[in-house]
Formats: sequence, structure tokens, C-alpha cells
Amino acid sequence: MKKSHTVWVYLAGIIALIGVVIHLATIVAGPSWYVFFGAPPKIVQSARDGTWIAPVGGLVIAGLMAICAAYAFSALGVIRRLPLLRTGLAGMATICLLRALVLWPLMINHPELRNTFEIVASIVWGLAGVGFVFGFRLVQMQSRVAI
Repeated sequence: MKKSHTVWVYLAGIIALIGVVIHLATIVAGPSWYVFFGAPPKIVQSARDGTWIAPVGGLVIAGLMAICAAYAFSALGVIRRLPLLRTGLAGMATICLLRALVLWPLMINHPELRNTFEIVASIVWGLAGVGFVFGFRLVQMQSRVAI
């Protein structure tokens, strides 16, 4: 695989790590950050009220994003090979690409989604999805060489 393709896998891992940092920082920073990052009203209210829903939700999402980052870096050989690496990368690519693509048709009937944050998030997750696709291909090629 071309070296330029591995850059995409690094990008996916870095995007996921930034997501981890944002979700953890939001827990500490409070309700205004939940609002800024587009959290649902129920989550924002939880942050305002000091209930467990907002921080636990943030921790769960941060954990899932950390797993995504780990799988990207595992595909690159930066960390040890993780179980079900190809399957995980394929699933992550699918979820990221769907997250990126679903916004565009939804904006037709939901004008509230036509904002800078949603568009940027869609593009970022699309880039991550492409990175996970290249990660999948990288691991697939490594498996063929090992046979």
C-alpha cells in the first residue's frame, strides 16, 4: 500500500483521539460545551442539573472513540494487533461513512441541521471513514502477504 494511504489511517486515528479529548473536556467544561457541540437537549439539561446522564454518556462515547483510535493505530502496527481487526475497521468505516452521508438528505426536511457544525462534523467523519477503509485494506493486504 502506498505511504500516502497510511496517512489516511493516521488521520482516522487522530480524528478519533480528538473526539476522545473533546468528549472528556466537555464533561469538565460543563453545559456550555454540551450546547456548543450539539448535544441533545436532554444531555444539556443533565449537565446543568448535575445528573449522571451527561457525564456517563460522554465517557461512553469517549471510550468508543478510543477504541476506534486503537484499531486505526493497530492497523498501522503502532500498537499490537487487536482482535477482529478487519471486522472492526470495516464496521468503523461503515459507521463513519454513514454518519457523513446521512446529513445531506436529512438537511432537506430538517433545516436546523443546515449549520456549520453539522457540515464540518459530516466532513470530518467522512474523512475518518475513508481512513478506516484504508486501514481495512492495509490489514487485508498484510494478511495476504502473511499467507
